[in-house]
Amino acid sequence: MRISEVVRTVTRIIVPLLVLGVMAVEASAQTNAQDEGTFEILVNGRPAGTEEFTIRQTGVGSAAEFVATGRVQVLLPTGRLDLTTRLRASGFQADPVTYEATTVSSAPRRMIASIGGGRVSARTVTPSGEQLREYLASEGAVVLDEGVMHQYYFLVRRTRGGRVPVLIPRENRQVMAQVTDLGESLVNIQGVQVSLYQLSVQPDGGDERRVWTDALGRVIRVEIPALSYVAVRTELPR
Repeated sequence: MRISEVVRTVTRIIVPLLVLGVMAVEASAQTNAQDEGTFEILVNGRPAGTEEFTIRQTGVGSAAEFVATGRVQVLLPTGRLDLTTRLRASGFQADPVTYEATTVSSAPRRMIASIGGGRVSARTVTPSGEQLREYLASEGAVVLDEGVMHQYYFLVRRTRGGRVPVLIPRENRQVMAQVTDLGESLVNIQGVQVSLYQLSVQPDGGDERRVWTDALGRVIRVEIPALSYVAVRTELPR
């Protein structure tokens, strides 16, 4: 076989393989789990439940799409909370687009909200009927539903300091919160000393939250000191 024929043969074999390799790398970069895991929830120092969650991203930059799902099961002094959530966000800053929350209890409740154009349009369905609500959503607002800890990922992604509008969908309202960067420190997580960043999140008229994240913004621990409420990861993310 001539050298030119060998070159053509090798080219026919190698080039498609290189193309497939590039496509595989691009596909891997376009779809991935930003974070997933389980929080153990402690109330007054005692185990009270768990929160399981997954945050996935497809696309990058302005074309990014995020879907965060969670299941919260916790026994609180006020009663049992059994809640499933699904948040869809888009764009570089992961702006919220839709939010769904379903409460499983003796009085089940499902809420579906559309977020955009400076407004939240929410439909809540209960055994007694259906309710429609609309309220303002300021530019740059993030969703932080009551009792859902993994959603602080989206707050940390947006800012580590300043005033931030916060949507509380199941309460059909928006509040402003002051976010303060408390710096980096060593924290014991499940017997392992890790370096984490700490934020204070103080909603207007509400209880302060302390949020610890790793360098990638993944939420590792959340405390609500006034309620003796702690959510901490059962395992550190890889």
